[in-house]
Amino acid sequence: MEKKLFSEEQRFDQLWLKVPLYVLAVGNIVLLAYGFYKQLIAGKPWGDNPMSDVALAFTTFAVFLIWGLVFFLFEKTKLITTIYKKEIRLRFPPFFYKEKTIPIKLIQKMEVRKYNPITEYGGWGLRYGLRGKAYNVKGNMGLQIQFINGKKLLIGTQKPDQAKWAITKIIEGEKSINRVE
Repeated sequence: MEKKLFSEEQRFDQLWLKVPLYVLAVGNIVLLAYGFYKQLIAGKPWGDNPMSDVALAFTTFAVFLIWGLVFFLFEKTKLITTIYKKEIRLRFPPFFYKEKTIPIKLIQKMEVRKYNPITEYGGWGLRYGLRGKAYNVKGNMGLQIQFINGKKLLIGTQKPDQAKWAITKIIEGEKSINRVE
């Protein structure tokens, strides 16, 4: 089996993202649970212009379901990048579980660079922008790949020095192969 030059697993675990999300979720859930209890269990209308019991039950269920999905995605989403001499492998569950393989021979140029996730790609996650596709979960450093066909892909990294070392090893290997031929 081919030796790994680089491996990284990243998650959405930033406090600045999680704390407001949890506060908003708890606020929504407590408010709707109170309304549900007051109107459907205690039998007293909730608010000045109360919803029907069916609408309140449906809304409460929908909000619980949406927050459950949001938290599921935050807990299960991770960007897994592995670089070998002949390929780069990516997984980004739950968006795609099957490993995507990028053969090095399809890459024209690659570099580790600083980028602006908001202005260049519209944020973090699985992004499609004017500058190509991006897979990122945090930070502002990434492995920029330009394919032979002109398309671009940016893979976010929290280990820019190790990623740079790995692509240097690949480039050095390509140069030595080209000299022999």
